Amino acid sequence: MMWRYLFYLLAMPAAAVPSFDIHLETAPELRWAEVTRYYMTDILAMGETFNRTLHNKFADDYLKEWVDVLNSRVPKYFLDELRGMEKIINSPLWTADRLMLFNNLYELESPTMCSGILAAQQDGTVIHGRNMDYSFLYKMPDGSTHDWPDVTYDVNFWREGKKIITMVGWPLLVGAHTAMRYDGWTFEQNTRTTNNHSLNLEAGKQGASPFSMNIRHLLQTIPDFTTALAKIASTNWMAPQYFIMAGAGKFEGAVLTIDRAPEHLATTPPIQRINASKGLWHVLQTNDDVNKLSLDPRRPLTEILLATKDQREVNENFVWDMIRAPTLFNPLTAFTWVATPATGYHETIVHSESPPQHVMLLEGSSTVQGSIKMSDQSRQLFKWPLARYRMLQGIDA
Repeated sequence: MMWRYLFYLLAMPAAAVPSFDIHLETAPELRWAEVTRYYMTDILAMGETFNRTLHNKFADDYLKEWVDVLNSRVPKYFLDELRGMEKIINSPLWTADRLMLFNNLYELESPTMCSGILAAQQDGTVIHGRNMDYSFLYKMPDGSTHDWPDVTYDVNFWREGKKIITMVGWPLLVGAHTAMRYDGWTFEQNTRTTNNHSLNLEAGKQGASPFSMNIRHLLQTIPDFTTALAKIASTNWMAPQYFIMAGAGKFEGAVLTIDRAPEHLATTPPIQRINASKGLWHVLQTNDDVNKLSLDPRRPLTEILLATKDQREVNENFVWDMIRAPTLFNPLTAFTWVATPATGYHETIVHSESPPQHVMLLEGSSTVQGSIKMSDQSRQLFKWPLARYRMLQGIDA
């Protein structure tokens, strides 16, 4: 008998990604010492690939312009954190300038896919699910190939003995692309396809900001969803993108479609919100504007799937099931993350791992040691968007 989905509760839990702690009272130069040393072999291998890519794509003078702009558009303690990493790594592959460029891959037009779901329980608790769909392949000294899932970790930021932020991290990246302020708000960034590195640079020269470091600064300084949403919505950002946020308060959830400053396009969607009075209990964002035709099948097919669901079903397991459904989960999903700011719940799993609490089997597939194998139908679903991604990133098909 063939079932579309089969869930086994209390199955073997996913192996936890590594976790680190950073105390904000520590001098900035020393904050990332443990993470940097832990991933040193990968960091050096990543440097070979990253520097080769920069050399092939950009002129040195152009990159110098970028560094000058980026250094002027982030809080100064981030420069100290990068200098601390540079000293520990002690390699020409990773100067502070190179680290700054690496931390702003999105503004340099490195493409990702990504998807995010916000779903509200009947009592107003909002749960946030996120797929990070991104690949960065690099050769290790032993000849093996590593990618983002090999170096994904969680990091907790502490202040005055209290854990205030959790963030999903990769080596060398000090900003936030996936994070939660405990008892406050979550944040996810997704690609918008109008991203363009030369236009982003010009926006930066006019005072616009790169997102990741500045978002981490806001996570450290703004405890509540409403204030954070207003600040993020009013900031001039260098690049077009989507920001997905959930709050600790009842029915706090929003998706912002960001234009490149100083543009405010009439065709850009307004803020999408969870809205109990209108019966809007979920919001979905992939990589296209919700008021336009979808660029790939993920959004329309997932909206059809969501239309078959009832708000009474919503909990963390429901969000895990939706974000890992074959309409969203794909071969480029580096990690999946689910978080609930009202309760402090958060969990990160990499591509090969199964969601906690249960195992999901896709039709025509099987799970082996907790990993999910994609069905032929699912791979066909992603054939077009994956081809487009590979074209943008220069990956051989």
